[in-house]
Amino acid sequence: MGKNNRKSNARRGAASGAFTPADLDGEALPPVGRARYAVLGVLNASPADRLDWVDAASNLEGESSDPDWPAVLAGVFEELGDDLIEHSWRRGWMPREVLSAIRKKLNAEVARAGAVMMLGQLSRYPESQLSDRWIVQREELAEQVASKGVAEACKGLGRWERIELWAAVLEALDLIDSVPEIPRVEPLPGSPMIAHRLGVAESSRTYERIRALLAKAESTDSDAEAEAFTAKAQQLIARHSINEALLDEAGQGHREPETLRIIIERPYEQPKSELLAQIAHANHCRPVYWAAGGFTTLVGDRGDLRSVELLYSSLLVQATSAMTRAGSLVDRSGKSATRSFRQSFLASFAWRIGERLHESAADTEREVAEETGTDLVPVMRERDDRVDAKTDALFPNLVRGRAIRVTNYEGHVAGRAAADAARLTTGDPITRD
Repeated sequence: MGKNNRKSNARRGAASGAFTPADLDGEALPPVGRARYAVLGVLNASPADRLDWVDAASNLEGESSDPDWPAVLAGVFEELGDDLIEHSWRRGWMPREVLSAIRKKLNAEVARAGAVMMLGQLSRYPESQLSDRWIVQREELAEQVASKGVAEACKGLGRWERIELWAAVLEALDLIDSVPEIPRVEPLPGSPMIAHRLGVAESSRTYERIRALLAKAESTDSDAEAEAFTAKAQQLIARHSINEALLDEAGQGHREPETLRIIIERPYEQPKSELLAQIAHANHCRPVYWAAGGFTTLVGDRGDLRSVELLYSSLLVQATSAMTRAGSLVDRSGKSATRSFRQSFLASFAWRIGERLHESAADTEREVAEETGTDLVPVMRERDDRVDAKTDALFPNLVRGRAIRVTNYEGHVAGRAAADAARLTTGDPITRD
């Protein structure tokens, strides 16, 4: 946690009556004020003076022998958690990104504590005050933890179990308070406007068919079948995007570009982010990968964003399955070469898939242009220009990253071969919706 962040949070809380100013005598305060004073003392301590989180939590537990003390502490943790979590939302973060940041730096216990606090905070909002993505991510939190807040989580715990919970909560609060500001991609919880419901698009016939095709591609052991299913899915995605662009051009449903974040899971984050980037570029979206945060921000049309997310999930499954079938590898000296092989495999898979996706999208655009007699070049260029402008506005200081190095030739060859096995050739004709 940054020193300035801690001080600003303490000042905000003190001004609103939520926190206790640091110059008060904690012993003279009522139980709630005393607990708040003690917890803030731990969080405001400099790294040099700070105790181990478990030791600090043990001291907090031992501050009072009052049987109500654990409940008082839980209430303070919940209050502080609500404040810092809301502040992270205002900085542009959402639950998936917060959990990703915690998992990259800390452990599963701290991630669970963070999930408990975020679920408790978001549970205070009715669905009418949450966009669809907030609702989806709140449901994801509920699948990971059962308790809606620290007060509920500590019920029935013994002393040592509570100390472990306090320690995890302290560490989660420390990290949450340190997250930097990033572009906001969704209306804040509690916003008066009701955001559009992406679930409407997701339940359409087109997306049902895309999901079904990609599920078949993931489940089959036949490379030829996976190729055909994925090819049809990409054709549907391309046609759907073109249809939406034509509607925009006709003034029947103009939409501004939107944003979506996708977590890049460990291991091999860089080639996985490259796979997502290749899929995004082929489908009129712009990707911005932030390695420190562990996620990519996509900018594009609402339907294109959803299509990229679906295709990335499926192709990542296919790539991982093909990669793991190779098993563990060793070099000529007998040392393990598995990591370099897999890194190179995924990078080469990503590049080859990108080539194939661009070819398939271009073929589909030519087919639709011939069918409709419409020049699609200016139509799609206008959509791309809007996406580029939105990306530049969100990321004015964007810099181009370095290319991924391929260090294992066998992995490079195998990755391209796997991408060719999943290549996007045409299948049966696909009619428009």
